[in-house]
Amino acid sequence: MRNYYDILGVSRNASRDEIKAAYRRLAKMYHPDTGSENEEVKERFQEIQEAYAVLSDPEKRKMYHYYGHEAYRKSYHAQHSSGFWGSGAHTGEEGNGPGHDGCGTHENGHCGSCQNGAHSHGTDGHCGACDAGRKPAPEEGPPPQAIRIAVWLDLKDTLYTVVKDTYYTERQPNTNTFSAAKLKEKNWKFQVKIPAGAYDHQFFLLEDVICGDTEFVSVQKERNPDKLFVIIVLLRDKPGFVRQGYHLYTDCIVDYHTLVLGGTVKVPALDGEVLMDIPAGTAPEQKLRLINQGLVRPKKMGGRGDLYVKLHIRIPQELTEEQRKAVERLKDVFSLEYS
Repeated sequence: MRNYYDILGVSRNASRDEIKAAYRRLAKMYHPDTGSENEEVKERFQEIQEAYAVLSDPEKRKMYHYYGHEAYRKSYHAQHSSGFWGSGAHTGEEGNGPGHDGCGTHENGHCGSCQNGAHSHGTDGHCGACDAGRKPAPEEGPPPQAIRIAVWLDLKDTLYTVVKDTYYTERQPNTNTFSAAKLKEKNWKFQVKIPAGAYDHQFFLLEDVICGDTEFVSVQKERNPDKLFVIIVLLRDKPGFVRQGYHLYTDCIVDYHTLVLGGTVKVPALDGEVLMDIPAGTAPEQKLRLINQGLVRPKKMGGRGDLYVKLHIRIPQELTEEQRKAVERLKDVFSLEYS
């Protein structure tokens, strides 16, 4: 599978001006206004737009390099659709063919030829395999040339040690002489054990978290001992919550008398519900903070973020006769105060 740099025909270290120029040139060739009804042309134009949208934005481009092409692309499309792309763990994919699976301008940044001493370098002069076998220091991100496999966790999963199914699609030379395809796909499925306290964008060396059948690791080490696989943790948002860094924001509806007199209410949290005290005289739309009820922070930061709860007043739509009289009495009492 081609990555965004391949689609635009630029190198991995291309400047923003080079990326913009490549986009303009290709957009003129494949723009729908040219009148072409060819579906392949339309798909090509969509690819060009998507590649430019990511590579022209410094932050998106940075995250694209971090995730790798396949994981980022699926995340990108999830953000531009009505829902998430499936449940559980998802596919990491190696996509540049046999003997040269990602050197230089390719998303996985790994040159398979290095195992045979035939270093095939990309246009930026970099050989990924020479770098990929290096184990990173704990405070570093994954090596740029490592092959990333994304695993998605629910926010609640970060509080516990969890085992997730994950998948990897590998392209190999097709030895079937009766098939016209040059490559064939082999789909691997294995489980990874993610420890409690995982956080967004955290990475693990695959060999450290794989559990059960480790055939995949042994096969890859035998085939190319320099190739490094890492598991990247991605978090799936929880309905009713908004994430900002390691803090969470949610809403809670409370009765008028609770705001006025104070009380204790149940509010939604990561793992079920928690009790929150509301001081007397709390105004509607005010935010209250529950310390250490947010997302787990990296160890170097320690602890957890906070949960911010915005209070909304509950207005009953229908009243019993007794309730109506009580509200009217309350109105009369407060009217005396302001008269």
